[in-house]
Amino acid sequence: MTYFLFILCFFILAYAYLLYPAFLKKNALNKELIYAQFNAHDELPNVRIVIPICNEERIIKQKLNSILQTNYPQEKITIYLGVDKSTDATLAIIYNEYKLKNIVVTAYNERQGKPAILNQIIGQFPEDDAILILTDANVLFTENTIFELVKYFKDKSIGLVDSNICPKEVSNENEKDYWNYEMHIKQNESLVFGIIPGPSGGCYAIRRSLFSYIPNNFLVDDFYVGFTIVTKSYFTIINENAVCYEDMLTNWMQEFYRKIRISAGNFQNLWHFKKFVFQYNTDIGKVFVSHKVIRWKTPFLLLTMYYLLLLKYTLFILIVTLFLPIIDVLLFTFGLKFKPLRQFHYFIFMNIAVFIGFIKFCKGVKTNVWKPTTRN
Repeated sequence: MTYFLFILCFFILAYAYLLYPAFLKKNALNKELIYAQFNAHDELPNVRIVIPICNEERIIKQKLNSILQTNYPQEKITIYLGVDKSTDATLAIIYNEYKLKNIVVTAYNERQGKPAILNQIIGQFPEDDAILILTDANVLFTENTIFELVKYFKDKSIGLVDSNICPKEVSNENEKDYWNYEMHIKQNESLVFGIIPGPSGGCYAIRRSLFSYIPNNFLVDDFYVGFTIVTKSYFTIINENAVCYEDMLTNWMQEFYRKIRISAGNFQNLWHFKKFVFQYNTDIGKVFVSHKVIRWKTPFLLLTMYYLLLLKYTLFILIVTLFLPIIDVLLFTFGLKFKPLRQFHYFIFMNIAVFIGFIKFCKGVKTNVWKPTTRN
Protein backbone atom coordinates (compact mmCIF):
# COMPACT_ATOMS: atom_id res chain seq x y z
CA MET A 1 0.00 0.00 0.00
CA THR A 2 2.87 2.39 0.87
CA TYR A 3 4.60 1.79 -2.47
CA PHE A 4 1.34 2.18 -4.38
CA LEU A 5 0.56 5.53 -2.70
CA PHE A 6 4.08 6.82 -3.33
CA ILE A 7 3.98 5.80 -7.00
CA LEU A 8 0.51 7.33 -7.40
CA CYS A 9 1.66 10.68 -5.98
CA PHE A 10 4.80 10.59 -8.13
CA PHE A 11 2.82 9.79 -11.27
CA ILE A 12 0.33 12.62 -10.66
CA LEU A 13 3.21 15.11 -10.29
CA ALA A 14 5.03 13.70 -13.32
CA TYR A 15 1.83 14.00 -15.33
CA ALA A 16 1.24 17.66 -14.42
CA TYR A 17 4.83 18.89 -14.79
CA LEU A 18 6.20 16.64 -17.56
CA LEU A 19 3.67 14.46 -19.38
CA TYR A 20 0.94 17.07 -19.88
CA PRO A 21 3.41 19.68 -21.27
CA ALA A 22 4.90 16.99 -23.52
CA PHE A 23 1.43 16.03 -24.76
CA LEU A 24 0.70 19.69 -25.55
CA LYS A 25 4.01 20.18 -27.34
CA LYS A 26 3.45 17.14 -29.53
CA ASN A 27 -0.12 18.06 -30.46
CA ALA A 28 0.69 21.74 -31.05
CA LEU A 29 3.48 20.92 -33.50
CA ASN A 30 3.03 22.71 -36.83
CA LYS A 31 -0.25 24.26 -35.68
CA GLU A 32 -1.05 27.97 -35.69
CA LEU A 33 -3.93 30.16 -34.55
CA ILE A 34 -6.58 30.00 -37.28
CA TYR A 35 -9.13 32.54 -36.04
CA ALA A 36 -10.40 35.44 -38.15
CA GLN A 37 -8.40 38.60 -37.51
CA PHE A 38 -8.51 42.30 -38.19
CA ASN A 39 -6.08 43.83 -40.66
CA ALA A 40 -4.87 47.40 -41.11
CA HIS A 41 -7.75 48.24 -43.50
CA ASP A 42 -10.57 47.11 -41.19
CA GLU A 43 -12.61 49.35 -38.94
CA LEU A 44 -10.98 48.52 -35.61
CA PRO A 45 -12.93 48.35 -32.35
CA ASN A 46 -12.70 50.92 -29.58
CA VAL A 47 -10.29 49.98 -26.82
CA ARG A 48 -10.56 50.88 -23.14
CA ILE A 49 -7.38 50.36 -21.16
CA VAL A 50 -7.90 50.03 -17.40
CA ILE A 51 -4.90 50.45 -15.08
CA PRO A 52 -5.20 50.19 -11.28
CA ILE A 53 -2.36 52.22 -9.72
CA CYS A 54 -0.90 52.66 -6.25
CA ASN A 55 2.37 54.54 -5.71
CA GLU A 56 3.79 54.10 -9.20
CA GLU A 57 5.70 57.38 -9.58
CA ARG A 58 8.79 55.55 -10.86
CA ILE A 59 7.07 53.82 -13.75
CA ILE A 60 3.85 55.65 -14.63
CA LYS A 61 5.43 57.91 -17.27
CA GLN A 62 7.02 54.95 -19.05
CA LYS A 63 3.71 53.08 -18.90
CA LEU A 64 1.60 55.87 -20.36
CA ASN A 65 4.20 56.76 -22.99
CA SER A 66 4.37 53.13 -24.10
CA ILE A 67 0.59 53.21 -24.67
CA LEU A 68 0.53 56.58 -26.39
CA GLN A 69 3.29 55.54 -28.81
CA THR A 70 1.23 52.65 -30.15
CA ASN A 71 0.41 52.14 -33.84
CA TYR A 72 -3.26 51.58 -32.90
CA PRO A 73 -5.50 54.57 -33.85
CA GLN A 74 -5.31 57.04 -30.96
CA GLU A 75 -8.93 58.14 -31.41
CA LYS A 76 -10.05 54.61 -30.60
CA ILE A 77 -8.15 54.38 -27.30
CA THR A 78 -9.28 55.63 -23.89
CA ILE A 79 -7.09 55.08 -20.83
CA TYR A 80 -8.76 54.75 -17.42
CA LEU A 81 -6.49 55.18 -14.40
CA GLY A 82 -7.77 54.04 -11.02
CA VAL A 83 -5.40 55.66 -8.51
CA ASP A 84 -5.72 53.72 -5.26
CA LYS A 85 -4.86 56.28 -2.55
CA SER A 86 -1.34 56.90 -3.80
CA THR A 87 0.86 58.68 -1.27
CA ASP A 88 3.69 59.51 -3.68
CA ALA A 89 3.86 61.79 -6.74
CA THR A 90 1.85 59.51 -9.06
CA LEU A 91 -1.19 61.79 -9.29
CA ALA A 92 0.93 64.92 -9.72
CA ILE A 93 2.81 63.35 -12.63
CA ILE A 94 -0.43 62.33 -14.34
CA TYR A 95 -2.13 65.72 -13.91
CA ASN A 96 0.92 67.79 -14.82
CA GLU A 97 2.16 65.86 -17.85
CA TYR A 98 -0.89 64.15 -19.39
CA LYS A 99 -3.70 66.60 -20.08
CA LEU A 100 -5.24 64.46 -22.79
CA LYS A 101 -8.91 63.86 -23.47
CA ASN A 102 -8.41 60.12 -23.77
CA ILE A 103 -7.01 59.75 -20.23
CA VAL A 104 -9.62 59.50 -17.49
CA VAL A 105 -8.43 59.57 -13.88
CA THR A 106 -10.37 58.29 -10.87
CA ALA A 107 -8.59 58.99 -7.59
CA TYR A 108 -9.71 57.09 -4.48
CA ASN A 109 -9.21 58.49 -0.98
CA GLU A 110 -9.48 55.05 0.62
CA ARG A 111 -7.67 51.89 -0.46
CA GLN A 112 -9.86 49.78 -2.73
CA GLY A 113 -7.71 46.94 -4.02
CA LYS A 114 -7.31 46.04 -7.69
CA PRO A 115 -10.50 43.92 -8.06
CA ALA A 116 -12.69 46.66 -6.54
CA ILE A 117 -11.18 49.26 -8.87
CA LEU A 118 -11.85 47.05 -11.89
CA ASN A 119 -15.43 46.48 -10.73
CA GLN A 120 -16.12 50.17 -10.19
CA ILE A 121 -14.51 51.52 -13.35
CA ILE A 122 -15.69 48.83 -15.77
CA GLY A 123 -19.13 48.84 -14.16
CA GLN A 124 -19.60 52.38 -15.51
CA PHE A 125 -18.87 51.39 -19.11
CA PRO A 126 -21.76 50.91 -21.55
CA GLU A 127 -22.56 47.40 -22.77
CA ASP A 128 -21.02 47.78 -26.22
CA ASP A 129 -18.54 46.08 -28.53
CA ALA A 130 -15.45 47.73 -27.04
CA ILE A 131 -12.40 45.66 -26.13
CA LEU A 132 -11.04 46.03 -22.60
CA ILE A 133 -7.32 45.76 -21.89
CA LEU A 134 -6.66 45.16 -18.19
CA THR A 135 -3.05 45.89 -17.36
CA ASP A 136 -0.64 46.73 -14.53
CA ALA A 137 1.41 49.90 -14.31
CA ASN A 138 4.76 48.11 -14.56
CA VAL A 139 4.00 46.23 -17.79
CA LEU A 140 5.30 48.28 -20.73
CA PHE A 141 3.75 48.03 -24.20
CA THR A 142 5.48 47.91 -27.57
CA GLU A 143 4.01 49.80 -30.53
CA ASN A 144 2.25 46.60 -31.70
CA THR A 145 0.92 45.34 -28.35
CA ILE A 146 -2.59 46.78 -28.57
CA PHE A 147 -3.23 45.72 -32.16
CA GLU A 148 -1.92 42.20 -31.49
CA LEU A 149 -4.18 41.91 -28.44
CA VAL A 150 -7.20 43.13 -30.38
CA LYS A 151 -6.84 41.57 -33.82
CA TYR A 152 -8.31 38.12 -33.04
CA PHE A 153 -11.51 39.64 -31.66
CA LYS A 154 -12.77 39.84 -35.23
CA ASP A 155 -13.68 36.20 -34.60
CA LYS A 156 -16.86 36.24 -32.49
CA SER A 157 -15.82 33.03 -30.73
CA ILE A 158 -12.81 34.71 -29.09
CA GLY A 159 -13.49 35.97 -25.56
CA LEU A 160 -10.00 36.68 -24.21
CA VAL A 161 -6.51 37.24 -25.62
CA ASP A 162 -3.52 37.12 -23.31
CA SER A 163 -0.26 38.96 -23.93
CA ASN A 164 3.26 37.59 -24.11
CA ILE A 165 4.94 39.31 -21.18
CA CYS A 166 8.72 39.09 -21.52
CA PRO A 167 11.05 39.63 -18.56
CA LYS A 168 13.14 42.74 -19.19
CA GLU A 169 15.32 42.43 -16.12
CA VAL A 170 15.19 39.66 -13.55
CA SER A 171 16.57 39.22 -10.07
CA ASN A 172 15.88 35.47 -9.97
CA GLU A 173 16.83 33.18 -12.87
CA ASN A 174 14.64 30.40 -11.51
CA GLU A 175 11.61 32.70 -11.64
CA LYS A 176 12.45 33.56 -15.25
CA ASP A 177 12.81 29.87 -16.18
CA TYR A 178 9.48 29.02 -14.56
CA TRP A 179 7.79 31.96 -16.30
CA ASN A 180 9.05 30.82 -19.71
CA TYR A 181 7.94 27.24 -18.93
CA GLU A 182 4.44 28.53 -18.12
CA MET A 183 4.28 30.67 -21.26
CA HIS A 184 5.15 27.70 -23.49
CA ILE A 185 2.38 25.65 -21.88
CA LYS A 186 -0.17 28.43 -22.43
CA GLN A 187 0.90 28.91 -26.05
CA ASN A 188 0.45 25.20 -26.71
CA GLU A 189 -2.91 25.09 -24.89
CA SER A 190 -4.06 27.90 -27.18
CA LEU A 191 -3.16 25.83 -30.21
CA VAL A 192 -4.50 22.48 -28.98
CA PHE A 193 -7.63 23.44 -27.01
CA GLY A 194 -8.24 27.15 -27.63
CA ILE A 195 -8.29 27.45 -23.83
CA ILE A 196 -5.89 28.93 -21.33
CA PRO A 197 -7.10 28.52 -17.72
CA GLY A 198 -6.05 32.03 -16.70
CA PRO A 199 -4.31 35.01 -18.32
CA SER A 200 -1.21 36.83 -17.13
CA GLY A 201 -2.71 39.44 -14.85
CA GLY A 202 -0.22 42.05 -16.04
CA CYS A 203 -1.87 42.52 -19.45
CA TYR A 204 -4.77 40.82 -21.23
CA ALA A 205 -7.76 41.78 -23.37
CA ILE A 206 -11.43 40.73 -23.14
CA ARG A 207 -14.76 41.69 -24.64
CA ARG A 208 -16.60 44.30 -22.56
CA SER A 209 -19.72 42.12 -22.54
CA LEU A 210 -17.83 39.24 -20.92
CA PHE A 211 -16.44 41.01 -17.88
CA SER A 212 -17.82 39.46 -14.70
CA TYR A 213 -18.09 41.25 -11.37
CA ILE A 214 -15.21 40.03 -9.20
CA PRO A 215 -16.44 38.73 -5.81
CA ASN A 216 -15.48 40.59 -2.65
CA ASN A 217 -12.05 39.71 -1.23
CA PHE A 218 -11.01 37.60 -4.22
CA LEU A 219 -7.23 37.81 -4.48
CA VAL A 220 -6.57 36.53 -8.03
CA ASP A 221 -8.94 38.53 -10.20
CA ASP A 222 -7.34 37.67 -13.56
CA PHE A 223 -8.00 33.94 -13.16
CA TYR A 224 -11.58 34.56 -12.07
CA VAL A 225 -12.30 36.87 -15.02
CA GLY A 226 -10.53 34.63 -17.54
CA PHE A 227 -11.94 31.29 -16.42
CA THR A 228 -15.47 32.69 -16.21
CA ILE A 229 -15.13 33.53 -19.91
CA VAL A 230 -14.05 29.93 -20.60
CA THR A 231 -17.17 28.65 -18.82
CA LYS A 232 -19.28 30.73 -21.22
CA SER A 233 -17.89 28.65 -24.13
CA TYR A 234 -15.64 31.34 -25.59
CA PHE A 235 -12.08 30.66 -26.69
CA THR A 236 -9.33 32.14 -24.53
CA ILE A 237 -5.92 32.26 -26.17
CA ILE A 238 -2.48 33.79 -25.89
CA ASN A 239 -0.99 35.69 -28.81
CA GLU A 240 2.79 35.37 -28.61
CA ASN A 241 3.12 38.41 -30.88
CA ALA A 242 1.36 40.64 -28.32
CA VAL A 243 4.68 41.37 -26.67
CA CYS A 244 5.11 43.61 -23.65
CA TYR A 245 7.84 43.88 -21.03
CA GLU A 246 8.04 43.69 -17.27
CA ASP A 247 10.94 44.00 -14.87
CA MET A 248 10.97 41.10 -12.40
CA LEU A 249 13.13 42.74 -9.76
CA THR A 250 11.88 41.68 -6.35
CA ASN A 251 13.76 40.27 -3.40
CA TRP A 252 13.08 36.73 -2.22
CA MET A 253 10.90 37.89 0.69
CA GLN A 254 8.63 39.99 -1.57
CA GLU A 255 8.38 37.07 -3.98
CA PHE A 256 7.54 34.64 -1.19
CA TYR A 257 4.70 36.78 0.18
CA ARG A 258 3.43 37.43 -3.34
CA LYS A 259 3.19 33.68 -3.95
CA ILE A 260 1.37 33.16 -0.65
CA ARG A 261 -1.17 35.79 -1.65
CA ILE A 262 -1.61 34.31 -5.13
CA SER A 263 -1.92 30.80 -3.69
CA ALA A 264 -4.67 31.84 -1.28
CA GLY A 265 -6.46 33.38 -4.26
CA ASN A 266 -5.98 30.22 -6.30
CA PHE A 267 -7.76 28.18 -3.64
CA GLN A 268 -10.61 30.71 -3.68
CA ASN A 269 -10.91 30.12 -7.41
CA LEU A 270 -10.64 26.35 -7.00
CA TRP A 271 -13.55 26.40 -4.56
CA HIS A 272 -15.60 28.66 -6.82
CA PHE A 273 -15.02 26.56 -9.97
CA LYS A 274 -14.84 23.18 -8.18
CA LYS A 275 -17.45 21.49 -10.39
CA PHE A 276 -15.03 21.54 -13.35
CA VAL A 277 -12.61 19.30 -11.44
CA PHE A 278 -15.07 16.47 -12.12
CA GLN A 279 -15.33 17.21 -15.86
CA TYR A 280 -11.96 15.83 -16.98
CA ASN A 281 -13.60 14.30 -20.06
CA THR A 282 -14.17 17.85 -21.42
CA ASP A 283 -11.51 20.24 -22.73
CA ILE A 284 -12.21 22.77 -19.99
CA GLY A 285 -11.95 20.11 -17.28
CA LYS A 286 -8.78 18.63 -18.75
CA VAL A 287 -7.01 21.99 -18.93
CA PHE A 288 -8.22 23.08 -15.49
CA VAL A 289 -7.11 19.88 -13.72
CA SER A 290 -3.88 19.32 -15.65
CA HIS A 291 -2.55 22.86 -15.63
CA LYS A 292 -3.94 24.29 -12.40
CA VAL A 293 -5.60 21.97 -9.91
CA ILE A 294 -2.74 19.49 -9.61
CA ARG A 295 -0.26 22.38 -9.28
CA TRP A 296 -2.32 23.78 -6.42
CA LYS A 297 -2.37 20.35 -4.75
CA THR A 298 1.37 19.73 -5.20
CA PRO A 299 2.38 20.58 -1.57
CA PHE A 300 0.06 17.87 -0.26
CA LEU A 301 1.41 15.30 -2.72
CA LEU A 302 4.99 16.24 -1.79
CA LEU A 303 4.25 15.99 1.93
CA THR A 304 2.69 12.55 1.43
CA MET A 305 5.73 11.34 -0.52
CA TYR A 306 8.11 12.79 2.07
CA TYR A 307 6.25 11.10 4.93
CA LEU A 308 6.31 7.74 3.15
CA LEU A 309 10.05 8.06 2.52
CA LEU A 310 10.62 8.95 6.17
CA LEU A 311 8.84 5.79 7.24
CA LYS A 312 11.08 3.65 5.07
CA TYR A 313 14.44 5.47 5.07
CA THR A 314 14.27 7.66 8.16
CA LEU A 315 17.96 8.40 8.77
CA PHE A 316 18.89 8.87 5.11
CA ILE A 317 15.99 11.24 4.42
CA LEU A 318 16.74 13.31 7.52
CA ILE A 319 20.39 13.63 6.49
CA VAL A 320 19.44 14.67 2.96
CA THR A 321 16.88 17.16 4.33
CA LEU A 322 19.54 18.73 6.53
CA PHE A 323 22.49 18.82 4.14
CA LEU A 324 20.94 19.81 0.80
CA PRO A 325 20.14 23.37 1.95
CA ILE A 326 23.62 23.66 3.53
CA ILE A 327 25.29 22.58 0.29
CA ASP A 328 23.19 25.04 -1.69
CA VAL A 329 24.11 27.92 0.66
CA LEU A 330 27.81 27.03 0.51
CA LEU A 331 27.79 26.89 -3.29
CA PHE A 332 26.01 30.24 -3.43
CA THR A 333 28.46 31.77 -0.92
CA PHE A 334 31.45 30.78 -3.05
CA GLY A 335 29.81 31.94 -6.27
CA LEU A 336 29.27 28.43 -7.63
CA LYS A 337 26.07 27.54 -9.46
CA PHE A 338 24.55 24.09 -9.54
CA LYS A 339 21.33 24.82 -11.39
CA PRO A 340 19.44 21.55 -10.67
CA LEU A 341 19.88 22.08 -6.91
CA ARG A 342 18.80 25.73 -7.19
CA GLN A 343 15.73 24.76 -9.20
CA PHE A 344 14.85 22.02 -6.71
CA HIS A 345 14.97 24.47 -3.81
CA TYR A 346 12.97 27.03 -5.80
CA PHE A 347 10.34 24.34 -6.41
CA ILE A 348 10.19 23.53 -2.67
CA PHE A 349 10.15 27.23 -1.76
CA MET A 350 7.28 27.84 -4.15
CA ASN A 351 5.23 24.98 -2.73
CA ILE A 352 5.80 26.07 0.86
CA ALA A 353 4.20 29.36 -0.19
CA VAL A 354 1.30 27.42 -1.75
CA PHE A 355 0.79 25.49 1.50
CA ILE A 356 0.78 28.70 3.58
CA GLY A 357 -1.62 30.19 1.05
CA PHE A 358 -3.95 27.23 1.63
CA ILE A 359 -3.88 27.89 5.38
CA LYS A 360 -4.67 31.56 4.73
CA PHE A 361 -7.58 30.50 2.51
CA CYS A 362 -8.92 28.15 5.22
CA LYS A 363 -8.80 30.96 7.79
CA GLY A 364 -10.76 33.20 5.45
CA VAL A 365 -9.54 36.12 3.35
CA LYS A 366 -10.61 39.37 4.99
CA THR A 367 -9.32 41.83 2.36
CA ASN A 368 -7.89 41.82 -1.14
CA VAL A 369 -6.14 45.18 -0.82
CA TRP A 370 -2.55 44.61 -1.87
CA LYS A 371 0.72 46.14 -0.69
CA PRO A 372 2.40 47.82 -3.66
CA THR A 373 5.63 46.16 -4.82
CA THR A 374 8.76 48.23 -4.42
CA ARG A 375 9.95 49.33 -7.87
CA ASN A 376 13.62 49.65 -8.73
